[in-house]
Amino acid sequence: EGFSADALEAMINYSWPGNIRELENIVQRAVLLSKKPVIGLEMLPPAMLAGSIGGQAVRSIGTGQSLREALEGPERQIILDVLRANSYSRNNTAEQLGINRTTLYKKMKRLGIDTLQCQD
Repeated sequence: EGFSADALEAMINYSWPGNIRELENIVQRAVLLSKKPVIGLEMLPPAMLAGSIGGQAVRSIGTGQSLREALEGPERQIILDVLRANSYSRNNTAEQLGINRTTLYKKMKRLGIDTLQCQD
């Protein structure tokens, strides 16, 4: 149905260094990956979510949101990016992330990453 108010605000405040192509890519990616009718902040790239302090992306934690919940969006995005870069090989992804495969499987399940699209 569209983007949440928070997601729209993040998109409006983003500097868009890649111009319209970057916008198109981000919107297409969010639509394809989102399993919800309203696309939230968790579907946007971490760099878009906040400014940068000392090279680290910073995002404020919403009211009632735990640290773990706040970190799920960026963690999910990192895992998806590394999976794609490794042609969805979970072995290679786990190795590149510096974690064992069991840990990767558990994280994928917790973060709702579809394991059917992933191959070894």
